[in-house]
Amino acid sequence: MNYGIHTDIPASEYHAHPAASASKLKKLWSSTPAHLKADTEAFEPSAAMIMGTLAHSLILEPETPLPGIVVQPDEYEPGKKWTRAAKVCKEWEADQKAKGLLVLKADEWKDALGMAEAVAWHPLAHDLLVDGKPEVSLCAHDSANGLDIKARIDFLPNSSSAIVDVKTTVDASERGFMRRAYDLGYHIQAALYLDLWNALMPTELRTEFYFIAVESSKPYAVNVFKASAEFLSKGREDYKAALTLYAACVKADNWPAYSQEVKELGLPKYAV
Repeated sequence: MNYGIHTDIPASEYHAHPAASASKLKKLWSSTPAHLKADTEAFEPSAAMIMGTLAHSLILEPETPLPGIVVQPDEYEPGKKWTRAAKVCKEWEADQKAKGLLVLKADEWKDALGMAEAVAWHPLAHDLLVDGKPEVSLCAHDSANGLDIKARIDFLPNSSSAIVDVKTTVDASERGFMRRAYDLGYHIQAALYLDLWNALMPTELRTEFYFIAVESSKPYAVNVFKASAEFLSKGREDYKAALTLYAACVKADNWPAYSQEVKELGLPKYAV
């Protein structure tokens, strides 16, 4: 992936690029270099990540086929409900996986369709996604730290100065999503994506970042959030600190865990 803005880079090619990314910086912010190194070496997508990726595809690129996915049948024989305990079911699933296919349960597929439909019917979410480019990849060189940085924008509206990101979540309420957004480092992602885009495209500055949060189970409730100035400022501070740490780890090929000093163990705030 060359430096610049790309609208046709496959997700697999983007993820294979070794540049620093929001996901790496978020991991450094929330844990240690050793944890990031371990995650990178033994990465395997969780069920929640797979569902999130599927929902993203259905929401952002509904006209694009979904290769590599097969939905588990409801029955393996007329009148016999599908069960992984049955030999024929186990053999079928093993055969699909041997072909490199991702097997989804029927309920998982219904949930993904439900999330996509809920976003499509939500007036604010619909307006943000109605006209623009999905899955836009960015790559630039950070001369201050001597490394490459990448980002993959969910959706870039044509008629606004915004960047839009879709998040699947268990709780899209204001209170629930606010806590989740900070705990998962979404502020880092928002600030990094805006800064990277503006560095690459100074003639088309983007100043707003929107999150479309959709719950992963019925009723697939949707909420739309705009990152505040405080949210972005904190994100910028945290991603720059994480980027400096990441560069130092890469340069020294040293990925330390916790400091080797004794800490005083006190009580949590709620116990006092």
